[in-house]
Amino acid sequence: MSPNNDLHPVTATPVARRQLFRLGGVTVASAVALAACGKSEAGAPGRVGVGEETPKLADPVVNNGVHMRTMAGIEQSIAAAYTRMIDEELLAVPSSTFPNVGDLSDVVTAFLEHHSAAATTFNELAVGQNAEPWECGNTRLDDAFISVVFDRVENGAEASDAAGAIAASDDPTRDMLNLVHTLESLSAASCQGLASQVTEPALRAAAATIGVASARQAALIALRLNPGGYVSATDAESAQPAVVATTAAPTTTQNIAAPADDSNADATATPPLTEVPLPVAIPAQFGSLAPIGYVGGAGDENGVRLKLNFETPSLNSFAYPFDVCS
Repeated sequence: MSPNNDLHPVTATPVARRQLFRLGGVTVASAVALAACGKSEAGAPGRVGVGEETPKLADPVVNNGVHMRTMAGIEQSIAAAYTRMIDEELLAVPSSTFPNVGDLSDVVTAFLEHHSAAATTFNELAVGQNAEPWECGNTRLDDAFISVVFDRVENGAEASDAAGAIAASDDPTRDMLNLVHTLESLSAASCQGLASQVTEPALRAAAATIGVASARQAALIALRLNPGGYVSATDAESAQPAVVATTAAPTTTQNIAAPADDSNADATATPPLTEVPLPVAIPAQFGSLAPIGYVGGAGDENGVRLKLNFETPSLNSFAYPFDVCS
């Protein structure tokens, strides 16, 4: 028997294109599996991509210099707001709420000069504390409050998915004058609150001098807008909140399930607008450090006007050493 008879003949089988692709895919998958199962060295975890190291923020030091820089920014924000009112002649338009007030641009101009001088004083005191002067407005006061008021009063608000559009103010002069009273009160309260935060008598004295002038200006604008708004210290202390009767009539005479008397009223009637409170002047040795409420602008679809609470400087509005004017 020939040795070749012990060998089984190999039949050549042609490979189809689909089989070739299948074999190629298996080969690639096998290579990936082998690479994944390969030996790996222990070490630091890998990083996806290339990134910078996490920066370390400077410590938020609060000292006399920070307080002076912050107050300089507050005063410059107020001065800038008054400059905008005067340049855009927002105080010259007759007000339906205050028809007898007239144009108070000259009064607000005098206020502007006071706050510009106050900012200069606070910056000089900041330099005396080895701090850099703050040559712009307070960022938080500008962005979260003053700019919001101007934008709402002049432009209203665009419609969104959750609310309808809001028109520009129905009385912009009223809203600007109320903003003046709010900012004067804010300056006075901020200077008063500074007394317990700084450590040098000279800084307290300077803040008190500026704060007293701002408080008097707040009283002046309040009495110009609301001549009957003078509340004596005695009346303020003895004033009691009004008691509103809330007792309902007996159900035997009142059918609470029945419609109101005006059953034909239009269901789409405009809701009442939020009342804009009139400013008052209260003589006192010390003023309040509570938030100062502001209400203004046109009402939304529910009659609700813009409401803001202006507050004295705190940790989120200080001009820290690492902050710079933009």
